[in-house]
Amino acid sequence: MRLSIAFASAAILVTAAVPALADALTIYSPQGGERGQWIAERAKAAGHDVNLLNAGGGELYDRLVAEKNNPQADVVLGMVDTSMALLKKIGLFQPYSPSWATDLPAQYKDAEGLVHKFWQTPIVLAYYPDRLSDAEVPKSWLDLTKDEYDGKYVIGSTAAQTTRMYLAGILVRFLDPNGEVSDKGWDFLSRFYARGIVANDADSQLEAFKSGRACIDLNWLGGAFKRANDLGAKVQLIDTDGGTPVISEGVAIMAGTDQLDKAKAFVDWWGSADVMAAYAAKFGQAPVLPEALAKSPAIVQENAKLVKAQPIDWDAVAPKLDRWLQKIELEIR
Repeated sequence: MRLSIAFASAAILVTAAVPALADALTIYSPQGGERGQWIAERAKAAGHDVNLLNAGGGELYDRLVAEKNNPQADVVLGMVDTSMALLKKIGLFQPYSPSWATDLPAQYKDAEGLVHKFWQTPIVLAYYPDRLSDAEVPKSWLDLTKDEYDGKYVIGSTAAQTTRMYLAGILVRFLDPNGEVSDKGWDFLSRFYARGIVANDADSQLEAFKSGRACIDLNWLGGAFKRANDLGAKVQLIDTDGGTPVISEGVAIMAGTDQLDKAKAFVDWWGSADVMAAYAAKFGQAPVLPEALAKSPAIVQENAKLVKAQPIDWDAVAPKLDRWLQKIELEIR
């Protein structure tokens, strides 16, 4: 793969092997920092000659689209359902069924054999039991607009992945026969915003909880635990009626790769049960491959059972989500 691009300053090149870039497998991934380094080091130890190029998911998505006619990546790893669905839709990926795909649950692979998911992240509704009793907690995401929860939950920026995912999880409950959000759904979302505390950055969100105003956290699983830890508080998850949105990161091989054999070998290695279980032990992420989950630490297995997944067709949602978010920004927030 000929690497002729210059990434934005936020991007990081993690080299996992000594050979020149022209000989290495180029992987685009939002997995950076310690996680990216772990992937690169483990890949090298397993004999994979790779260069991991890291940037934010939005930046990577835009770059992949811009490079459609002159692709620079061989593999895309770690982008979420909606991004992978859109990249698939414009023809950037090629079919490949990795060795671990046979036992992968159906919801984590597509019919075309282009994208395979490897771990899951619940977008949870959580609460602080020192501020809200068990009897007072909402039973569903749709309960949040009730009078008793006015000013008790925080809504993040629509640019944030977590916010985008729980907004999608809410809106898909109000789809009409044409697959569009009904007037009832938009009315609900107007009330949802009117009763919530809108805070666009992490500091202002944390301050809302520090002040005691907020006691219900709309967050990804690890984020909910981290925020509680930052506050020195306990947090409880709610297994909501109707389920919890669960996003999954996927891996796919680029249609334009000139290193197909290397790409296949890397994908086979990456999603294997032993690698996924090792990642789970290091970072606490829950694999979706049953064998990998069975090999993961007990706490990871327990966390994977805390909530029921909400059924969401991300392939159907993905092309509409930006339009929905634009309406929220212009008409509701």
